[in-house]
Amino acid sequence: MQTSAATLDAARPAKRALPIIRVAVEAGPTSMLAAEPTSHTLFETAEWLDAVAPRAWAAATIEDNGRVIARLPYVMKSRAGLRILTVPPLTPWLGPWIAPDSGKYPTCLSREHELLRRLIGQLPRVDAAVIPAAPEQGNLLPFYWHGFDLTLGYTYRIALDAPLEAIWRGAEAKIRNRVRRAAEKLVVSVSEDIDEVGRLIVGTYWRQGLAPPSILATIARILDSPALKAHREMLIARDQAGRSHAFALLAFDPRHTIYSAGGADPFLRASGAQSLLLWRAIERAHGRSAVFDFEGSMKEEIERSFRHFGAVQTPQVTAVVARTLLGRGYRLLARMRASKRGDTAALPK
Repeated sequence: MQTSAATLDAARPAKRALPIIRVAVEAGPTSMLAAEPTSHTLFETAEWLDAVAPRAWAAATIEDNGRVIARLPYVMKSRAGLRILTVPPLTPWLGPWIAPDSGKYPTCLSREHELLRRLIGQLPRVDAAVIPAAPEQGNLLPFYWHGFDLTLGYTYRIALDAPLEAIWRGAEAKIRNRVRRAAEKLVVSVSEDIDEVGRLIVGTYWRQGLAPPSILATIARILDSPALKAHREMLIARDQAGRSHAFALLAFDPRHTIYSAGGADPFLRASGAQSLLLWRAIERAHGRSAVFDFEGSMKEEIERSFRHFGAVQTPQVTAVVARTLLGRGYRLLARMRASKRGDTAALPK
């Protein structure tokens, strides 16, 4: 739903005003909106995991009097005879989640350490493990004590408590100009067309000289999931000729709206469609979620684009371990591939 509103850049009235999209959000009781959540973000919920890793995920869980107080979902994969604990497609992190507690800081930290130790103790024996924690979970010290290495990554976030006009002014001028120009030629709409998305994904990877990953089926399951219908949205930017320039898949709840995946036609990149899509996504998130998360990236080109929107750099820690010789070989190979590609986590954006 698009309606006219105040000019986004009042200091430049000669420019064509970019209308603000206002979104009416219907509240509905689901487990993702429970008063006592058991996840930091939508990615860690059973609803999301059932879509991206059907019948392939489990969770280490600690309860107290029937109430979940700690949880760590995970996915087991077998590759070349190796047992690897990792995350499913389109899922940048999985926890751990610790129920908040009141009290003095040393007491709360001690409790968190103990719960994390117990979660680690529930994990299956594997050759290698990669456990990316949500940005909200900054404490992974017990993983280090259990032989894991801790690696630092970053995502970029915009707090949505400010007026939308202020968020617009916080973006750099080059981004605002790019969005304005794109808005004159392109229209962003909600879509369920998985074939259209498939073509854009293939084009995104082709531009980088990479074979496209098999994530199209994952996106289709996300779109088909009844449990996720009120918590996901796919936006596509098209021109007047009906050509699709780019898409963005959003996952959201009242806490976060997350840019989960995206792609663009490599021959139409000059249109500024991806910048327009991101701004439209921020508009739609405003009033619906507390935070907009760009979900990465460590790749310099992508990081620069997210930063120019005025987003704040936010640390995200990953625990990594190789328990066997084969596991160490797998980890080394994965590092070499990641270095060659620049940043696997950022794709297909």
